[in-house]
Amino acid sequence: MRLIKRIVLLLAGLALVLVLAFWGFMQNFPGKSIADAASVRLSSQTGIPFEIEDLELGWSKLSTPEIAMSTPKWLAGIPDLRLLILENVEVPFASIITSGEARMRGQLHDGTMRLSTELFNPELLDLSLDRVKLERIPLFALVPYAFISGSLSMSAHINNIRALQQQAPFPSGSLSGNLHNTRIRISEGAALLDLQFPELNFSEILFELELGPIISIKKMQLKGSLEGNVDGTIRLNENQPNLSLIDLNFRLTPSSLFKKEISRYSTFLSSFQCGETININLKGTFNRFSFPTRNQC
Repeated sequence: MRLIKRIVLLLAGLALVLVLAFWGFMQNFPGKSIADAASVRLSSQTGIPFEIEDLELGWSKLSTPEIAMSTPKWLAGIPDLRLLILENVEVPFASIITSGEARMRGQLHDGTMRLSTELFNPELLDLSLDRVKLERIPLFALVPYAFISGSLSMSAHINNIRALQQQAPFPSGSLSGNLHNTRIRISEGAALLDLQFPELNFSEILFELELGPIISIKKMQLKGSLEGNVDGTIRLNENQPNLSLIDLNFRLTPSSLFKKEISRYSTFLSSFQCGETININLKGTFNRFSFPTRNQC
């Protein structure tokens, strides 16, 4: 009985020493140095400038108030600004201990972000976004001639994380999700052949993409001002992103209200219609589109 008591006291003392040691480490945790080192490493591996505020070590998690991603240097002609800002980012220890999986969660422009990958064999990465406000994302302010608002929810599965760490140019995997209550307002006509289009409103846009050097749009279904679907490919240009090749097919039917709003273009649009449906193919690059052509009805 006396031996058991000694063992219990020994274990309790050992636990107290470990707690005190960890508490001391927390008080002197080099959060700034580690954050700076992580920023440099991520920036060099991805080509995207990262800014990570001082890391904080807690009893059950590692956290930072903010992680920001800025304009990559290879995006020539794009203003230098913060494109995405993650706030209140946390990495809990529980999943690392129980499954060897690193999980991150945080807030992204009024929505939430979750990310997970295996810590010791980082080949796959899962990313999910929930109710992110498009109008709050600085990245969308770079879309020429347009204002975009709405709520984005999506999940992405990337399967070449190791290759990306070795400077592979593009992520490979899949991406799917939806947009709710989306508004698109064209501010200048140059983006659409000098035509002044009314505002587009969509209650929902569903999408499913295959990622890689060629982004394949498997499904994009629209509900709202225009109803129908879009498919096609975007062949990415690593050296000059603005020259990435676009080949998209649109099969869209205007709602009765939107049809009235674009009635002035009825003669022009009739050459692209199959009955009530606008059925066109659009080719070109991000900075210059060719004149659209009608697909076979």
